[in-house]
Amino acid sequence: MPELPEVETIRRDLAAHLVGRVIDSVQLSREDILLETAGDDIVESLQGLTVTEVRRRGKNLIIDFEVQFALLVNLGMTGQLFVCGAQDELAEHTHMVAELSGGGRFVFRDVRRFGHIELVGADRVGESVTLRNVGVDAMSEGFTPEYLAEVLEGRTAILKSALLDQSRLAGLGNIYVCEALFRAGVHPEARCCDVTIDEIQRLHQAIREVLEESIAAEGTTISDYVTGRRVPGSFQERLEVYGREDEICRRSGCEASIMRIVQSNRSTFYCPGCQRGTRQQE
Repeated sequence: MPELPEVETIRRDLAAHLVGRVIDSVQLSREDILLETAGDDIVESLQGLTVTEVRRRGKNLIIDFEVQFALLVNLGMTGQLFVCGAQDELAEHTHMVAELSGGGRFVFRDVRRFGHIELVGADRVGESVTLRNVGVDAMSEGFTPEYLAEVLEGRTAILKSALLDQSRLAGLGNIYVCEALFRAGVHPEARCCDVTIDEIQRLHQAIREVLEESIAAEGTTISDYVTGRRVPGSFQERLEVYGREDEICRRSGCEASIMRIVQSNRSTFYCPGCQRGTRQQE
């Protein structure tokens, strides 16, 4: 958390408020949020530059400038990236503030500090530490049913773990994998090699649908996530399984209760009535 829909929502908000603006100055309160980057380089390199574009790849944001630099941001678990007024009060754990031309500030805040910022040359974005191991974006044209089948083919790994592997499929996290598996009717303990072609087709469609619907709802707010305008998302109101342990399934005709299991130290939520697919053999 934040996952692809949250980061895409932030990207859209930032693009609306940052593109064409000049960075007047940058202040850092701590440097341990920086990856492969010195604090002086951030402060000196960005001053006077104009933002030309805000992009996203997986769970990562890419902020392009008019000259040779790009700022890469990963929000980790609790990171927030937003634009606010010049006089707005900034909360504790604000680690970077960039003053903008014409007023306003561009702010990075992260309570747990699992997020990071990396400054790279514009021609080295794909080689950056942030992005060099990031796979095909789950909302890109490259993510097709055929690609998903290729990712899963011949692997004995548990399906849910494979879908969370950012080096193969970028953008999915625990919430949306749980939701997509439910929509596709596939059990989270299935092994990749046991998933059928029909299940792959359903799973691909479910992944795209749940991501698109969450983006339209500006993401899921469960704890720290806010949009680039500092307001919560609303997709949490539409979650079918995530966080609903012991509650009755909402699907018409199903009377099963949502179950919670732990996989790779993460909670997985699923409906035993709707997700009867192949399970891991003990």
